[in-house]
Amino acid sequence: MTDTIDFLEQLGRNSRLRHAPTAELKQAMAGARIDTRVRDALLGDDTPQLGALLGAEPNVCCLIVKPD
Repeated sequence: MTDTIDFLEQLGRNSRLRHAPTAELKQAMAGARIDTRVRDALLGDDTPQLGALLGAEPNVCCLIVKPD
């Protein structure tokens, strides 16, 4: 998983890579040894699946608004 986190960090810092064509992004992920399921979630823009694969808890926000 460290490879994945490192890759996501690099993706966030490198605007050229972030906006790269799919083929170039796939090549970069292969070089970073990204798991195929994680790769598919990244390429498919599937945030919930990516979070589940990385063991992240879903964000939940509960609140109560008191009327005036």
